[in-house]
Amino acid sequence: MLRDAREASGRRSAASRLVDAAVSAAVVLVFWIPPVLGLAPGGDRLLGSCLALLVGGAVLLRWRFPAAAVSVALASTAVGWLLSATTDPMVGAAWCLYPLALRGGSRERDVGSVVLGVLVLVSLVLGVSSSAQDAMQGVVFGLGAIGVAWLLGRAEAERLGAVRRAERQQAEFEHVRREAAMAREVHDVVGHALSTISAEAAVARAVSSSEREELLEALEDIEHRSRSALVQVQDLVRALRRRDRAPLGGGGNHAAALRELVAAATVSGLEVDAHIDLPEHGGEAAFVATRVVQEALSNIVRHAAAERCELMLAPVGGELVVRVDDDGVGIRAGGSAGSGIAGMRERVESVGGRLTVTRRLSGGTRVLAELPLEVRR
Repeated sequence: MLRDAREASGRRSAASRLVDAAVSAAVVLVFWIPPVLGLAPGGDRLLGSCLALLVGGAVLLRWRFPAAAVSVALASTAVGWLLSATTDPMVGAAWCLYPLALRGGSRERDVGSVVLGVLVLVSLVLGVSSSAQDAMQGVVFGLGAIGVAWLLGRAEAERLGAVRRAERQQAEFEHVRREAAMAREVHDVVGHALSTISAEAAVARAVSSSEREELLEALEDIEHRSRSALVQVQDLVRALRRRDRAPLGGGGNHAAALRELVAAATVSGLEVDAHIDLPEHGGEAAFVATRVVQEALSNIVRHAAAERCELMLAPVGGELVVRVDDDGVGIRAGGSAGSGIAGMRERVESVGGRLTVTRRLSGGTRVLAELPLEVRR
């Protein structure tokens, strides 16, 4: 916050500089020139003129040198009071005090406290040597001007601090959200690829040596899926390096990806009855649906010991509904498949959808995702 305030003070707008110039001129012309002209010619008038110039310069330089500006304005005004060279009730010093209060550092707070203390002492000293009414008016107005300037500066500093903290928290939240999204992508890509490759390797191992064509086909599928997974992981790494904030996987041919997922599950030995009606403009919901299907099929291959599953993906009302049923041993809703179900739920909820994972009465597991076609944030 201190650094931001200093940077802001170095970029004062032309309007702000004009305001400071107007205030400087007003303080000198109203509170200094008439009393100085009323002094006898000589040293007092010359000293009064120098003090007026010092106060005017302090007002002009209050943003560049706030502590020095406050000290000069305060000391000059106090001496001017003693010489009867000014009637300034600390307006110049109060105007210089605001940037100092806004800085918000411990050093500035200490200087501000000292300034207030000095003002009280000077006011009391002048009050003893002046008429009671004039002294009281000067003390009250001077303390009021200084106190208001300090409180306004501190209030603005606290507001800026709250804004900066909120921005940092938002940045940290976005960073955590991005890392979680990246972790889900890596889990989905690598986990699905390895589970499919493992299943295909088991199929290839079971092929007899006389069935050379089938063996080569299985090995070719393994090579294809490993290369595809490698390309996707490389894309993720590049996105992480450039700190890409675009939604991961938001584009692409989701219909083709779904067909590939069904084919991979079939090659792994699972019979898949797929009914897919993907909207032409599914947007982010289509991407999330693809990932849900990917994780569901991957879990079935790895954990369910199922022989058959049914996949239904279609728009219903204003939602894209994904349902995957299998006839396997079932998995516990909430996470027997490691972080996969948690990742699915995070994906679905990130677009305003709902995910349920339940045991079917007839055996096996049902994964049901309901995704709004118009993403709600």
